[in-house]
Amino acid sequence: MSIPSASTEAYLTLPVVLDNAAWMHAVYLENPDRVAEMSQRLATVVQTAWQELKQQPLAKAFTFGVYTKRHTGRQRDWVALALRVVTPENEPAYIQIQLQPAADPA
Repeated sequence: MSIPSASTEAYLTLPVVLDNAAWMHAVYLENPDRVAEMSQRLATVVQTAWQELKQQPLAKAFTFGVYTKRHTGRQRDWVALALRVVTPENEPAYIQIQLQPAADPA
């Protein structure tokens, strides 16, 4: 499946897939006070990705990032992410978000 146009609206129809490392660093909280905390973190990642796509509608890959609150305290950490619009042959397109390799401590 191809993307109908290079507009942001076309990207809004695509599923968004986060790899495990991106999920663990940008979304996951071990013991959140409320489930809504993780929902908000996920929403921030997806919204930021769409904002970047709006700025670069013809790009098929780029880097971006989000600030996430640490598990405790008020400190925030920058999480560097990479976005790629994947268009497999004979399959639906999707947006893939990965932790940037340099940011992955593994």
